[in-house]
Amino acid sequence: MLIAEPLSPMLGANITGIDLRNFVDGPDGQIHEIQSLVARYKVLRFRGQQLEAGDLVQLAGRFGPVRALRRPNSGGVVHIPEHPQIKVVSNVSRDGAVLGDGDSSELSWHTDGSYLLTPTALTFLYGRKAPTRRPPKTSFMDLQAVYESLPKALADFILPLKAIHYSVFAYAPEYAEEIRSLPEGADRRHIGPTHPLVRRDHATGRPSLFPPRQRECLIEGLSAEESEKLSNVLWSVIERYPGYWGDSIEPGDLMLFDNRFSLHRREPFDALEERILWHVTTDGERPQ
Repeated sequence: MLIAEPLSPMLGANITGIDLRNFVDGPDGQIHEIQSLVARYKVLRFRGQQLEAGDLVQLAGRFGPVRALRRPNSGGVVHIPEHPQIKVVSNVSRDGAVLGDGDSSELSWHTDGSYLLTPTALTFLYGRKAPTRRPPKTSFMDLQAVYESLPKALADFILPLKAIHYSVFAYAPEYAEEIRSLPEGADRRHIGPTHPLVRRDHATGRPSLFPPRQRECLIEGLSAEESEKLSNVLWSVIERYPGYWGDSIEPGDLMLFDNRFSLHRREPFDALEERILWHVTTDGERPQ
């Protein structure tokens, strides 16, 4: 039986009494139980797990089609050749090769894969190695709660608006060729999928803020200057919002979170300390 212990009044729960290796090919009822906990808490932490790469891929696959959000054109970067569905996130080099994507700098608030036509639904982060000295916190925020905290006039104003979720890199396969065809330094803010600034949970109908990761985005019906001003207002609300929870991800920790209705960020850490995670996502649906 799964036991959920809330991590904060805002979101998150520790899930105990479980070995996730047993869920790789377990009955569907077990997966439905985890899905209901994700819907309730947004973020689940499973500590002390002993997962191989294949276990993680199979486990994530029980929740939907698996996708690896790797940086494109990353020559010389090594992930896990036997399991291309996994993106390795690290600041580590081995024998002259870079292990995965990432570094030790801060990652600001964001969602995973919003630049895709169908942004990711769930993200799985599995800790493999953590700094021994001052490991960085990874924090999470409930975007449904953020939207509900907005002044009514602002909430009503953004409700019908849509923004272009462009990518700094040619991440999205649907737009990669168009991005690569642009001259160097060209404005690419118009290239990417258009998603509503407020999306709804299909199960509950509850509205949720859904901001583009790139803050200088374009918003349909507004000028570039108006788009920038509105984006700055929304991100200032997010950055001042007090209702978030965070902790370090230790080896054996699996963080499972609903990427559609939450933001996450990571603190910077000492570049001389090694940190390695496995990152897997599942496909979601077009935001409505």
